[in-house]
Amino acid sequence: MTDYQDAVDNEQGWGEWLIGKIPGYSGYKEKEMRREADALLREKLTDDLNAQLTKAEDVTSQLLTGPGIAQLDDMGKGNTRLQTLIDKVKTAAQGYSGFFDAIRVKEEDLEALYEFDHSMLAQVNQIGKAIDTVQDAVDSGDGLAKAVRGYIQAVTNLSEQFDGRRERMIALG
Repeated sequence: MTDYQDAVDNEQGWGEWLIGKIPGYSGYKEKEMRREADALLREKLTDDLNAQLTKAEDVTSQLLTGPGIAQLDDMGKGNTRLQTLIDKVKTAAQGYSGFFDAIRVKEEDLEALYEFDHSMLAQVNQIGKAIDTVQDAVDSGDGLAKAVRGYIQAVTNLSEQFDGRRERMIALG
């Protein structure tokens, strides 16, 4: 898994290094780089969730024929929840205060927020596994209702975890 903080650090040029020697600026720049890393991480999370949604929509289209049609509404509910989660991730606050902001966010708080976002990236696999289980149930014709409920639960769990990010942001500010 990519560490986006290292990627942002490695992109620093000699001019930024020189400016970093100005008293007080280096702390500001480190926070700016952490903000960039967090934004890259959330972009990756959004991309991965979009890929899962595309896969889920493909499985949903397979439910239009045969006995799977009974699960079409529930699968659509899971897809809607996944789209809502994607929208939440895209519009999430960055957890950053600028150089002149009155409220300062501590570096360790930014690190904790980054780690929280990074842990969410690992949870996307759970949604993918749940979608694979639905696909297997569609193919075999067995256990479809249970598999769809598992998919909905996986999306709900990740969405609730992400809602915890907002609570963490409130605690920081």
